[in-house]
Amino acid sequence: MKKKLSLGSWLTIPHQYVLEVLLIEKKIKWIVIDMEHTSISISDIENLIPIIHSSNKKVYIRISSFSSNEIKKSLDAGADGIIVPMVKNEEDIKNIINQSYFSPEGSRSFSFCRASNYGVNFKDYTKQFNKKVKVIPLIEHIDAVNNLDEILSQKKIDTIMIGPYDLSGSLGRSGDFSNERFTDALKIIDKICKKRKVTKGIHLPKIDNNSFKDLIKNNFRFIAYGMDTQFLIDSIKNSFKKI
Repeated sequence: MKKKLSLGSWLTIPHQYVLEVLLIEKKIKWIVIDMEHTSISISDIENLIPIIHSSNKKVYIRISSFSSNEIKKSLDAGADGIIVPMVKNEEDIKNIINQSYFSPEGSRSFSFCRASNYGVNFKDYTKQFNKKVKVIPLIEHIDAVNNLDEILSQKKIDTIMIGPYDLSGSLGRSGDFSNERFTDALKIIDKICKKRKVTKGIHLPKIDNNSFKDLIKNNFRFIAYGMDTQFLIDSIKNSFKKI
C-alpha cells in the first residue's frame, strides 16, 4: 500500500505577509521554518507559528544544531515538530529524542509555555505531546547513510528528510546528483526506509514539475515544495519575460 503524499513548503523570510501568501495555497499542509540557514530567531518563530496554526496547518522548525535550548524553545513556542540537521548516527538521534520528549520517553523540561496555553491546558498538553510531536532527522552525510538502519531503529522516527546538497558534498561531489556514489547512497536510503516502514522526505527548493514527478516515482512522500525566495525569483523572472 502506497503512502499518501504530504506536501509542504519552506519559509526563510520571517515576515507574516510572506507567510500568509504561502498559506493561501490549499495544497500546502505544513510549513518548515528554517533556523539553520537564516537569521530567524526564537522570537520570530513565536510570532509565525500562530499564523500557521490559524490556517489549520502544521509547522516544523529546522533547528540550527543539536542545541537543547533551541529544541526546547521551538517546542515550547508550539511547533509540531523539529527537523534536525546532520544526524550521523544512533547516538545523535537518541540525544535528540531525549531532548524532545517529556518523561518517561525523554527529559524535556515542563513549563507553562505557549504550547500548553500558558498552563491552562497543561495536563492535556503534556499527556498528548509525546504522541503527536514529530522528530525528523536530516540524512545529509554519508555517515548517516552508513548508520541509517541504526538511526531508524528508534521507534519515534517515522519520517526522514534527505539533504541532497550536503550529502553529495560529503562524498566530495557537491551538487553532482548523477554521481554513482550519490545515486548508490539514495538506493541504500530507499531500501532501509522500506525495511523500517519510514516515510522518505526531501526539500525541492526550485520549482520544477519534472523533478517533483521524479521524486514521487522514487517513493518520496513528505515533500517540501519550493520556498519563499524561489517563488519570488520565479515570479519576478516570469513577469519580466513578458515586457
